[in-house]
Amino acid sequence: MAEGLAGSVALGYAARIAFLALVAASMAIDARERRVPNALVLALLACALVVAVTGRTWRELAWVVGAAVAVCAALIGFEVLWRRLRGSAGIGMGDIKVLFCMMLVDPAAALAAFAAGLLVLALAAAALRRGSLPLMPFFGGAFLVLTVIL
Repeated sequence: MAEGLAGSVALGYAARIAFLALVAASMAIDARERRVPNALVLALLACALVVAVTGRTWRELAWVVGAAVAVCAALIGFEVLWRRLRGSAGIGMGDIKVLFCMMLVDPAAALAAFAAGLLVLALAAAALRRGSLPLMPFFGGAFLVLTVIL
C-alpha cells in the first residue's frame, strides 16, 4: 500500500513540474502570438488534473473544482459582457482557461497571481503607453514566483 501512495506522490510531483514548464511555454507563446493554443491548454489541464487528484481528498477536490468553475464562469460572463459593450476583447479566453487549470493546482496562488498579473500589466501598459499587452507573461510569471520561489 505504501508503495502505491509513493507512486502517486511521485506522479503528482512529475505532473507539477510538467505543469510549471507548460505555464512557462504559455507565457512565451502569448508574448509572441497573443494567444494560448488549445492544445497547450489541454496539456495544462491534464497535468493539473493529475496534481489535483493526487494531492487532495475527494472533499477538497470538489471544493477546488467548484471554486475554479465559479471563478472562471464569472470571468467568462464579464468577458462576454465586455465584448458586447466595448466591441473588443478584454481578458482573453485563453487566459481564463489557464486560470482554471492553475486553480486546480493551487487556487490561492492562482487567484493571487491573476490579480498581481493584472496589476503589473496595467502598470506596464501605462508606462509603455500601450492600449493592450498579453496577460500570460505577467500572470504566468506571478504564478511561477508564487508556487516555485515562495
